[in-house]
Amino acid sequence: MSLKAQAVSGAKWSGLSTGIVTALHFITLALLARLLSPSDFGLMGMIMVVIGFARVFMDMGISNAIVYRQNITKEELSSLYWLNILAGITVFFIISASAPVIVSFYNEPQLNDLVYLAAVIFLITPVGQQFQILLQKELQFKALAKIEIICSVTNSLTTIILAINGFGVYSLVWGQLAGTSVRAVQLFYIGCKKWKPGWYFSWKGIKTYISFGLYQMGEQTINYFNTNLDYLLIGSFLGAKSLGYYTLAYNLIIRPASMINPIITRVAFPVFSKVQNDLSKLKKGYLKVLELLSLVNFPLMVGFAVVAPVAVPVIFGDQWFPSIILIQILTIVGLLRSTGNPVGSLLLARGRADLGFKWNLALMITQIPGLYIGAKFGGTVGVAIAFAILMCIYSPFNYLILIRKMVGPCLHDYFFSMWPSLWMSAVMGCMIIIIGLLFHSLSQLFLLIILVTSGMIIFCFLLVYMNNNLFSEIKQMVQIPNVD
Repeated sequence: MSLKAQAVSGAKWSGLSTGIVTALHFITLALLARLLSPSDFGLMGMIMVVIGFARVFMDMGISNAIVYRQNITKEELSSLYWLNILAGITVFFIISASAPVIVSFYNEPQLNDLVYLAAVIFLITPVGQQFQILLQKELQFKALAKIEIICSVTNSLTTIILAINGFGVYSLVWGQLAGTSVRAVQLFYIGCKKWKPGWYFSWKGIKTYISFGLYQMGEQTINYFNTNLDYLLIGSFLGAKSLGYYTLAYNLIIRPASMINPIITRVAFPVFSKVQNDLSKLKKGYLKVLELLSLVNFPLMVGFAVVAPVAVPVIFGDQWFPSIILIQILTIVGLLRSTGNPVGSLLLARGRADLGFKWNLALMITQIPGLYIGAKFGGTVGVAIAFAILMCIYSPFNYLILIRKMVGPCLHDYFFSMWPSLWMSAVMGCMIIIIGLLFHSLSQLFLLIILVTSGMIIFCFLLVYMNNNLFSEIKQMVQIPNVD
């Protein structure tokens, strides 16, 4: 199978799994919003910031080093596997020891037991982590898709069942543990058939991986801090309830984009790595990734912004009304972030983890005062507005500093790769607003159904009849894979 065929197949399977997982995530979120309180969501948001931050240190950037290196020995893989296990154990004890500090930072005594329980994730994850990366490197996205779907179903069912039985925020943590365990077992079982680690460890054999990983770890650490600074500020200054409202908005807007983008970028990194020295192919591939991601993310963000006032009360309940304005503001963040996200795969494919580190360091330096001012004077809404303004400032510099340096000047092609999705989404949004005004007297449920259906029909119509070339290309690529 050619590299292009492997990439298309990988995108299909990633798309199938992400579509199922995203739909399941939305359904689960809607059910939990009626079973749990905003404070429960806020507490889980605090926990997930800590867990996500610790995951960066557990990986040490080595996963991307494995994908980047085209020749890797069994001895090196064995050493890296046991290094992952050791790192997971170390992180477990560090988080457990840090529980009092975390509780003090957020001023939430309920976090104490939750931190200890959530830390167990780091004893489980390393068991299958390397196998996931190796499957990704070999473009085995069919296996990864099935694993991800089973993991998500386990997580959702566990969480919902426990929430119904009154476990509160603990249902969210146990759901994470259940999903993580199922993923690790599946990855270990499948991975050991091809790359079973031996009882071998050598620091000398993995020094080059660690040196690559240090920059990557530094970049990921700063990047994670940047993307979660809003959670830290809201949780610390405004408390669990305010963070709960923000968490719902974040999960509806930023989380789907962070799940959708890897459909393409997860495939793009290993593919880019294989053509890392051919700038013409690299630029063409990057612009195609940007075009496809904007085609999905732009209408999704615009659609969320215009239907939020109707959708939130109908789906989640009146108690989540404060989340509406947050959703509408964060759609700007989600839209702009989706255009900047693919550059990470480009930097890693060119072996420029150092450039990504410097970029994210600059973002952190500017983001801390910006979001702090937003939180200080505007609460959760102020944080969301500050976040949106900063993203508008960062976007042009993303092209000037990163993209142009990696693939050469391409401003015209860069802009017009996103232009069709941008204008079609804008037209769709305007039409939804008009339809909403015309049918405002209907019940909120029927109005929501009409708005969502109309938006989908309008965008598909524009795609088919106004951008026929793009539609034809997508039609050839996106065929439901055989699920045997």
